[in-house]
Amino acid sequence: MDKPIPYDRFSGMHNEGKEHIERKLQERVKELSCLYAIAQVSGNPAASLETILKRVVKALPEAWQEPERAHARIELDDRVFGTPDLPVAGKSLAEPITVRGQKRGTISVGYESADIPVLAEEKKLLKEVVRQVGLIIDRRETAEEQQRLHAKLHHADRLATIGKLAAGVAHELNEPLGGILGFTQLLAKTPDLPTQACRDLAKIEAAALHARDTIRRLMTFARQTPPRDIRLDLNRLIKESESIWQPRCSASNIQIDYALDPDLPDLVADDGQLRQMVTNLIVNAIQAMPDGGRLHIATARDGKQLELTVSDTGCGIEPDVLPSIFDPFFTTKDIDEGTGLGLSVVHGIVTGHGGTIHLTSTPGQGTTATVRLPLCRPSHTGAYDEKK
Repeated sequence: MDKPIPYDRFSGMHNEGKEHIERKLQERVKELSCLYAIAQVSGNPAASLETILKRVVKALPEAWQEPERAHARIELDDRVFGTPDLPVAGKSLAEPITVRGQKRGTISVGYESADIPVLAEEKKLLKEVVRQVGLIIDRRETAEEQQRLHAKLHHADRLATIGKLAAGVAHELNEPLGGILGFTQLLAKTPDLPTQACRDLAKIEAAALHARDTIRRLMTFARQTPPRDIRLDLNRLIKESESIWQPRCSASNIQIDYALDPDLPDLVADDGQLRQMVTNLIVNAIQAMPDGGRLHIATARDGKQLELTVSDTGCGIEPDVLPSIFDPFFTTKDIDEGTGLGLSVVHGIVTGHGGTIHLTSTPGQGTTATVRLPLCRPSHTGAYDEKK
């Protein structure tokens, strides 16, 4: 017959079992608290991915058996959250972050000392946290992509609506404007007109010409003017257009610097559209320097592309304005100084020729517009020959 267990030994075994259960329970509570904290912050739509990852880094050590001696780090793409360098003396765990089957980073947890064992439960917890983080990243990036696509669709619909409106307005105004301009020019030829009448007619003609130019911009923006591609010399086009904006430079005390590549090859493009593009860019630069400055115009070849650079030393563009600078009818000028179509038309002409335009600006120092155009429009079916 087995001897009965002494009370003191039984009591000790009971206490040990109780302590073991309590430790297990505490560890489980910490694990659940960690997962709850992650779920709570990830469920907040206002929380950024950076905020979520920082919260994960903070919550992970709290779930380990020695929280005050544990450190966590998340590496995602080229970003690091948490402890930059985990303690090398202690043991550490690391699990890869996988998003849509692709490894994007790692979550690591380590101790300062090697005498602290890593529990099996901690390994399971880290795997679960890594899985949750991967799902969070996937959901956030999917939502961001959907927002971008929605914004692009909304922008395209808006442009299409504006284009139809612009085309309709342009057609409706063209005929009466042509009559105003024609009769004004006819009246100006009347002999013995008073001096004041001649001045008034000149003002009417100038206003009508300005309105006609605006209508042409509307037509170009609405793509109502079919392109007529020819072989042309960009340097010569710039010099021929100089008469349009040279007087304004002189009046505003603006110095012009040219750096035109003498070996620039011809390109195949619409002559009228390119003249308008060059003029709009330069006029915008001039308007940015009402108190004078320096206008730099340069051309160069970049592989199978030509590069046009227009720089000014004017007021510059604020960073929050730059993303909208090519939007139609967007302008920072007074109502009598611009329609907001200039750069939008430039953007349309450049992209229509298969090129790109990029603006860099520093408020108070100036703006640089860089246009890159292919030697031949992509839709052009004829072979390009560089020989002149």
